Amino acid sequence: MVLVILISISSLVLYSLLLWVVAPTTPGPNRLTTARLRKNDEYITLVGSDIESHFYTLEVHNCSLQATGVNITWNNAIWQKVDGRRVYLYRSYYDIRYAFGGTSYHYVRILGMSQGKIKEEDHYYCHLWYPREQDPVAVRADVSEVWQPVWDSKPKPDIYHTYLFSCPVPLRVHGHRPYPEFVSLSYRACENMTTQLKVHHDGIKAWQRNERKGKYIVCVKGMNFEEDVSVKLIEWLEMIFILGADKILIYKYTVHPNVAKVLDYYHSKGKVMAVPLTLPGDQPNEPKQRTRYLKKALWQKRRNELIPYNDCLYRNIYLYDYIVPLDVDEVIIPVGSHTWSQMFTKLQRKQPKALEKYASFSAQNAYFFDVFNVTSDPEIPYYFHMLRHTTRSANFSIHGHSVKSFISTKNSLTVFNHYTLESLYPRLKRNLVMNTSLAQINHYKKRCPREMYSQCKSKFLVYTKKDNIIKKYKDKLMPRVELVISDLSLLV
Repeated sequence: MVLVILISISSLVLYSLLLWVVAPTTPGPNRLTTARLRKNDEYITLVGSDIESHFYTLEVHNCSLQATGVNITWNNAIWQKVDGRRVYLYRSYYDIRYAFGGTSYHYVRILGMSQGKIKEEDHYYCHLWYPREQDPVAVRADVSEVWQPVWDSKPKPDIYHTYLFSCPVPLRVHGHRPYPEFVSLSYRACENMTTQLKVHHDGIKAWQRNERKGKYIVCVKGMNFEEDVSVKLIEWLEMIFILGADKILIYKYTVHPNVAKVLDYYHSKGKVMAVPLTLPGDQPNEPKQRTRYLKKALWQKRRNELIPYNDCLYRNIYLYDYIVPLDVDEVIIPVGSHTWSQMFTKLQRKQPKALEKYASFSAQNAYFFDVFNVTSDPEIPYYFHMLRHTTRSANFSIHGHSVKSFISTKNSLTVFNHYTLESLYPRLKRNLVMNTSLAQINHYKKRCPREMYSQCKSKFLVYTKKDNIIKKYKDKLMPRVELVISDLSLLV
């Protein structure tokens, strides 16, 4: 640390003796720091948060690219490759959520993957393209890996890592311009342009007018089903809508024709949006090869899942209050109430400040394995999987493990497979695991996951419990499922 004497005095401000703090790569908004700026041939020192210093000291490059332009290098249909790097970009978004000290700080966020970790000394530059302007404005990107380090702490050198590239929009730029239309990322400022992503900002105008958002959107990672799970899927979809989901966003690799038929049906009703997905780089995309690859490369599979989960967050930051990442074999069931909104009302009664303290809210996991006894209720046809499986493991998963969460779009910066990975503001805690008296996950699986078989054998398969919690939805769920099955002429 080096002492800096602040000697710039005005009639309003007398600066004190402070410590010089070097701002980190990704600034934290609540730490105080100093920054030196040149004004009228004199240096003045500003004191504020890391974010303020970061924005006030941004190096802005005004590029001239009329001669070179942009030559996009596409990869696997939907990705764009950064020239000279094994970095593949998926999608970009405009983020105006962050506010501090009365100032709104804008970012363009880019989701991408890199084969091998990005080194700390590697720099990337964002080039912001504005309407009716020929050349972009370039700034250095803040680069952060989206991952929980305790998982797979020593990855193979060629594994693909998920990254969020945050492009700070200079205050003087967004103050008098519309939102940028496109963003390019390269490892040199104003050079090597092989990417140009559309900057998405769906719902931002309504959000700025404080118009009502939707409450919940459920996010399903890349579906890769060769088998016909169409009837199970209908039961799951209808259950999710009964609980309170406004919409379901499903990412899709390859699915059985009947599953595609179901997705098209719900899309026509405006309830489901299906987004095609591929793997970047040299990962396989032929369906059978990809299926084998994802089964074998477990940690790579987990890292790939972070793209759809974080894309779902950023697509919906202005549209819904919560995203809810779920698989199609699990449901978050409120205990003692019927809907997710009723569950949150109970939570707020018990913990009035919870929504202000946490960026995500998790339910604990209970397994309903196929090997457990099914109900003998004659009123429930054989094809109702959830309603017929009412025996579960007596033990819940270890506290905080295998949870699924309601993730606040207002307060989350990145999403992990199970909860908010990084909150937008450091004062917020990442996650609250709700008590099982409020909610539980009914997790319907054929068998115990291979990576935790020994734990399953001793903890979940031995001790079982009858749990009819799903039955409270029976009278509403059954006719809705039967109607869709009939409309689609399934089971004939």
